[in-house]
Amino acid sequence: MINVLVDIDGTIMLVPRSVDIKSSAVMFKKVFGVEASEEFIDNSARPERYIVIEVLKKMAIKLKEVPEKAYISWAEAESQELKKNPAKILPGAVELLKKLSENQEIKLSLLTGNSYFRAEAKLNSVGLDIFFRNPETGRLAGVFGEEGNTREELLLKTLSQKKAEDKIIILDDSLLGGEMAKKNNIPIILVATGKFSQEKLKPFTKYVFPDLGQDRWRKVIKIINSLM
Repeated sequence: MINVLVDIDGTIMLVPRSVDIKSSAVMFKKVFGVEASEEFIDNSARPERYIVIEVLKKMAIKLKEVPEKAYISWAEAESQELKKNPAKILPGAVELLKKLSENQEIKLSLLTGNSYFRAEAKLNSVGLDIFFRNPETGRLAGVFGEEGNTREELLLKTLSQKKAEDKIIILDDSLLGGEMAKKNNIPIILVATGKFSQEKLKPFTKYVFPDLGQDRWRKVIKIINSLM
């Protein structure tokens, strides 16, 4: 079995920056009573747990654990903002996910900094959730942003759960994604559809694409199949 770990933002879909900022501001006000948003810190590819704790630290509020209601509140606000300012599916994403989901030797899972609730809100808004749902439980498969303070922690949790004979490959768009994959000797495919150019992504892998469009998703399929 090959576990394909897929990032969300900037990899398979684009959420308007204002949506994340506005929805985070709603959550911080509603749950913690402060005027703040995720843009108070460098939050690129950071897990949601880290973002909440670090933003509140800027506000002189110390928090060891983020209450679940914070994740739920952020996701609910995100859903409302997405209705007004919709997300976009990136080129080739649907074709790639559909083809991978048809292969019984491949398991699609999420490796995302979004909490489970916000990942669901984003994917639901564009209909991509169907590719990641467990057919038995209906829940999204993967590791999410409330489960660690760094992307590497999320990856290590995934590695601890896999079977010894299973293989893993990551699909991502970030420098942090590239760094964690290289450090842990995990193959990764990077797409320059997020914040980083192909040149900045190339030090981490030979598999770098401008996007998944124009049948480049077919090349990604071949790379994944080569692991079998």
